[in-house]
Amino acid sequence: MAKPPSSPQLPQNVAVVLRISAGSFVDGFSVSLQILEDGQIIQEHDDLPLIPAAPEIPQLYQEWQNISLEGSRQLQAVSGQVTNVANLENWRQRTQRLEDYCRRWFQDRAFSSLRDRIRANTRVRTDQSVPIIIRCPTRDDNQNELLRRLPWHVWDLFTNLPNGEFALFTNFRPQVATLEAPVKVLAIFGSSQGGLQLEQDQAALEILKQRGAEIITQSEPSEETLSGLLFDEDWDILFFAGHSSSQGTSGQIQISQGNFLPLHALRQSLTKAVTRGLKLAIFNSCDGLGIADFLVGLNVPAVIVMREPVPDRIACLFLLYFLKEFSQGTPLCLAVREARDRLESIQSIFPAASWLPTVCLNPNQPELVWPAPTPPPPPSPVSRLRSRLLRLYLVIGFAALAGIIGVVTLIVINRCQIFPSICQQPIVDNIEKFISYGKQPIANSKVKLSEPYLSLKKQGIDAFAQGNYESAVAIFDQLRNQAKQNKGVQVLSQPALAALQDPEILIYRNNAFVNIRHIQNPNLPIYTIAVTAPLNLDAGLSILFGVAQAQDIAVKQEINLQVVIANDSNSPDQAQQVAKILSNDAKILAVVGHYTSPNTCAALKVYSSKELVLISPTSTVVNLQSNPYCGGDPNKVFFRTVSSTRVEAYSLVQYLVDVLKKPQPKVVVFYNSRESFSKDLFDQFVQVLKAFKGGVIATFDLSDPNFDASQLPPQVKDADALAVLPDGQTNDTRAFQKAINIIKLNNGEKPVLGANSLYLQEVINQAKDTTVNRLFLAVDWHQKQCGAAAFAKQINEYWGGDLNRRTALAYEAVQAVLQAIKLSTSPVTRQDIQQKLSQTGIIPGVAASSAIIEGLTISFDERGDRRELTTRAIVTVNDKLRFDLVKDVPCPNQQ
Repeated sequence: MAKPPSSPQLPQNVAVVLRISAGSFVDGFSVSLQILEDGQIIQEHDDLPLIPAAPEIPQLYQEWQNISLEGSRQLQAVSGQVTNVANLENWRQRTQRLEDYCRRWFQDRAFSSLRDRIRANTRVRTDQSVPIIIRCPTRDDNQNELLRRLPWHVWDLFTNLPNGEFALFTNFRPQVATLEAPVKVLAIFGSSQGGLQLEQDQAALEILKQRGAEIITQSEPSEETLSGLLFDEDWDILFFAGHSSSQGTSGQIQISQGNFLPLHALRQSLTKAVTRGLKLAIFNSCDGLGIADFLVGLNVPAVIVMREPVPDRIACLFLLYFLKEFSQGTPLCLAVREARDRLESIQSIFPAASWLPTVCLNPNQPELVWPAPTPPPPPSPVSRLRSRLLRLYLVIGFAALAGIIGVVTLIVINRCQIFPSICQQPIVDNIEKFISYGKQPIANSKVKLSEPYLSLKKQGIDAFAQGNYESAVAIFDQLRNQAKQNKGVQVLSQPALAALQDPEILIYRNNAFVNIRHIQNPNLPIYTIAVTAPLNLDAGLSILFGVAQAQDIAVKQEINLQVVIANDSNSPDQAQQVAKILSNDAKILAVVGHYTSPNTCAALKVYSSKELVLISPTSTVVNLQSNPYCGGDPNKVFFRTVSSTRVEAYSLVQYLVDVLKKPQPKVVVFYNSRESFSKDLFDQFVQVLKAFKGGVIATFDLSDPNFDASQLPPQVKDADALAVLPDGQTNDTRAFQKAINIIKLNNGEKPVLGANSLYLQEVINQAKDTTVNRLFLAVDWHQKQCGAAAFAKQINEYWGGDLNRRTALAYEAVQAVLQAIKLSTSPVTRQDIQQKLSQTGIIPGVAASSAIIEGLTISFDERGDRRELTTRAIVTVNDKLRFDLVKDVPCPNQQ
């Protein structure tokens, strides 16, 4: 039975073991539960109801498994990808039947009771992962094997526990040391027979090398070579890519063409590797459960395998996604989940892709986390002198020859650092999966629904795709009405709220409705706009909230506004790919987006060439429209409803001097020199601080891998305040996470002036009380601001909570476009939208009236900048750990 936790402190590691023992699929199973904290069992639950029978699962699984997967990493693989459309459709159907049956099984009250018991008794931070470890010691080995292969991740436990991840039980073993820098990796590449793209796996491993790993690579090694490396060297991680298969509780790999190596031939060398510190084995190959069983029998603490034959492309993508997450410090299981979730975007062509990767764990082992890089030792005085002399000789010797080249090279290097998109090539496949107006769900979206809302959303999308708009509207309305009814029921409230907070549903519903209205009356034109944002982040979803809300009100006002949704995943490369597709769609009149300035910069050069207006609610870099790295915007299509970094910097410094009473302040600044928004805000901040007769006494680059964010720099003690100005997590979260660490380490001692990119609840959730009345941000809108009450009430009615500036400013962006449409003659063109927006600051009556602040208008100057927003309100964190207003701006009627 349960017993109270031993300490009120949150544990460092939490694991849950779900033991499925006696029973069968015909009769049901008995289950018990163990909760572990820091390697110790603190609770045991053996009073759980019997899991119900599921007699159809074995047959459904067998039918699904019998589908042939061409292009996989099985030993008998053949070349090519899946080319038989009929076979692919059969595969999809069998996948769906098995998944639907499992979902219904998981909805039984026994699983609901189990879910609630787990949620109520796991004490974790949001940055921790929670392995849900399935242990299957029934008396039937075939039954055990099937239980281990089921799609456990579709259980709504994992929707309600977003940092949980399904894992398989190995055994309770003594704990071993966690990973330490430098991490040593032995990477084995077997035969590529059948056209495997193993070079992509090798390229993905470069991510670890960039994070300080020492990697030894062997391609098609002999058994003797492989055995010697395992026996004689110390390894933290063993990696294999190629063909493999399981055989009972072992398996074999194809190390070269025609040469198959059973793992038991490596038993002694693998055992030695474990005793020398092997902690993780990754077999990015087919059918790996038997291989995992063999390795855990040798006491390997953690193993990642594919549970079934895996198509080559899925194996490559999983490895890339996993290594990106894991190498940035994401705990092992959470990194596996993030990578698995991303595979959902390709399940239309590779059904069940997200089912395949699985981690096998020792429950009492501290979870593996990638270590922070070890800073290099400081150079000796002699080496520093030698280095300076060498640099001097090189400068003198090559100045005449390389002067011009040096200038050009410097420009290119800086350009790549500040606007990385212009030096990189797009790498996203099937970009169309990230764009939709109702015919498909958006790939890589953070929104996760549980039943029955997930099935209803799928039904609505299917009806939309078939052109059955009446059914689509009815289904989406049914979904939202059901969610509204269930929102007040305690046990149903969380899934219901998640459904109400899915802006895709509202947008698709209204898109279907305007199509119905246009069919009924062709004289009522459809006006199409697009919204593009990182829908894998809360910040991006809040932009989508504003657009969905504005569209809904426009539709109720009998304006046929259709919205195309695009997910740029906070990547400049992907933003540019999205921009090309949107620009080539002649129906789209304007685009609302993107979130961060680097993404907007990457996309602007595309939009401008196609005369497509881009109106951003959040991109704030000064002079972005004229920036040559962003294409110079020759057609003047860029506008923004947000104020610039100049206004943000002025508002922060003014508050520090006038309200916090720090005259001539001395400030220590933390920023990201390699990201355009952070660097621009830093530059503006320094200029404004100087104008207030203050000074920066030290600066620290959050993007510098040698910057140690585990302790505060000594210069902080002499500062009046800290300025923490991170990027918007463009392409990488490491610098942003360092910024949060700095805020936590400050522990409320000094006031912290923060960039608006920190306006996220997740920042408060991590830094907690250290932010209360000490973290100050400058924002263009807050619900308590003068004149904001009506819109704040409307937001709450739409989304069930208070949202932020991103939602409000995105709403204004749609308002501005709608005003331009109203003032244009039919048919409305892109050029009409650009012309009307350009006239808002010139011709009276052209500017729209803002709905987010009473008495405010929405107009733009010749640079596309917002004219009305000349200062910002200041918010801090209150005792309830929510952002709260501490300094308002004058009401519009008082300005």
